[in-house]
Amino acid sequence: MNHFKLILLTMSFLIISCEKDDICPESTQTTPQLVVTFYDLLDPQQSKTVESLAVYAIKDSELILIENINGINTDSIAIPLRNDIGVSNFKFIKNYSVEGNIIFGDLNHVYIDYEMTDVFISRACGFITNYSILSLIPYDPSVDTPVVDWIGGYEIINPIVTSENQAHVKILH
Repeated sequence: MNHFKLILLTMSFLIISCEKDDICPESTQTTPQLVVTFYDLLDPQQSKTVESLAVYAIKDSELILIENINGINTDSIAIPLRNDIGVSNFKFIKNYSVEGNIIFGDLNHVYIDYEMTDVFISRACGFITNYSILSLIPYDPSVDTPVVDWIGGYEIINPIVTSENQAHVKILH
């Protein structure tokens, strides 16, 4: 009987000693993604669907397909920005297809420069990163001759990325 009381007392102590922030709720805010909307180049107030869009992130010269943006028809996307350095480089491909290991379509780089701010959420949830967009260019700046393909222009409409509830960048095509 004494062993039972000891076990019961130990379990009670463990339950009482837990704090409510020891578990991160699913509803807790996470690091926001950059929301990009697509508009008609000739009528910048009119949204315009990109046909068969795929987006690849470029990290250490490696192409990483963003799985949920893989040959979709859409007028808006959310893409993750890197939180280890203050730039992200992407390949946006319109009319995307893959045959063998060869990528086909109209390719355009999107290079984004930003500042990062880490925000402490709680002990259980840790930190999230918010971003402040400094610049966006529709080509790879490391290439000697910049090539702009299907993206005709852009506008940074909300440079502070703290949520995914509104668009941050407008791309004209």
